[in-house]
Amino acid sequence: MTKIQRRTGERHVIVKNSAGTISAGDAVQYDEAGEIIAAVTAKEVLGIALEDATSSTTVTVDVLRPGDECVFPIETGTMAAGEIGNEADLNSPDGLTLTESNGDVVITDWDGVTTSQCFGVFKNLAHGSPGVNLQTT
Repeated sequence: MTKIQRRTGERHVIVKNSAGTISAGDAVQYDEAGEIIAAVTAKEVLGIALEDATSSTTVTVDVLRPGDECVFPIETGTMAAGEIGNEADLNSPDGLTLTESNGDVVITDWDGVTTSQCFGVFKNLAHGSPGVNLQTT
């Protein structure tokens, strides 16, 4: 299955310590110690992991900013035109469920054919966190 991918916006890459198992294409967030973990629903998202990592490695992250649109795999539910404008929740670090409990993502569009993916933007981002030095690649 496809993972989360950036669709629009300028790419900003950082490398940080990982505090857990992360797969390329996972949405990630900071933990309490400032290390990177796989994202869970109802939390601020930093960006998308560009590589696999474990708690003993670093991870390269594509940091997302407001308005950066992503392609999201849908793990639970079926995409249709009526979902555009609705909110969706992270089902796992690399996919959505078309429920609106936590409103992690706003669905902005879809390709009109593929019912297992959509385009959207994260609502709560950790962009601009103190100490984050962004480098454009």
